[in-house]
Amino acid sequence: MDRSFLSDEKVVEASRSFVCIRLATYENKEEAEFMKDLYKTRSGVLENTTFGILSPDGKEKLTATGRGPFHAYRNNDQMAAGMNRIAARYPGAKQAAWSANSLPQMKNLDLGLNVAASDNLPLIVSIADSEKQLADFHAELLPLAWSESLAGQFIYASVLDKSELKPIKGTEEGNSIIVVEPDQFGLSGKVLAQFEAGTSRQKIRSTLLEVIESFPRKHKDHDSHVRIGIQLGIEWESVIPETDPQSIKAKARARGKR
Repeated sequence: MDRSFLSDEKVVEASRSFVCIRLATYENKEEAEFMKDLYKTRSGVLENTTFGILSPDGKEKLTATGRGPFHAYRNNDQMAAGMNRIAARYPGAKQAAWSANSLPQMKNLDLGLNVAASDNLPLIVSIADSEKQLADFHAELLPLAWSESLAGQFIYASVLDKSELKPIKGTEEGNSIIVVEPDQFGLSGKVLAQFEAGTSRQKIRSTLLEVIESFPRKHKDHDSHVRIGIQLGIEWESVIPETDPQSIKAKARARGKR
């Protein structure tokens, strides 16, 4: 899906006029209910992926919804053209591009590592001793996270308890922001860059651009990835139970069950 639609240059360019939301499926009950309402699946339960384009208030479906863009568009060219037509109906979207009042962060470090590994992206972690300090660090990251050159290039998470950083190799005491490469299964990671409090925004920006340029984009075959994870005894326990029949059956086959 991603190689044929979402990574296409024309689709990426068209997406600049949209708020693109990466949902976490089974990690939030309210989010899961919203997704179930958005797309009525054949199985009648929430499945792993959901795609749709909504009006700015989130109430009107502007395209067909389904497991991926292919439910609404035949190919990437049609998707880019369709998105451009939708954007033209909402001229304020361009004016509001590259602006937001919060970071698009995961709810905790463990989930951040997992999503970063799944999406093949580096993870930025803010480390603070208080909510006030964390807000200050986020104020520095915010204009970078939503800038044209960095938007969508990182997953974000934060910690107030430094003991949560144990899975991360190479973290140095006293740094407030670290950039992490997750391991294959998102259980741990290694530090690629780190910044002390007070590091200039320009320095952070230039370093993040270097990380993007050098970050290893590892291809993963889904079936072998699941099979190896099962062999190693690795399995993610989601907040709410997984209900996707295809995923459940695939894992059962990988375990040698029918």
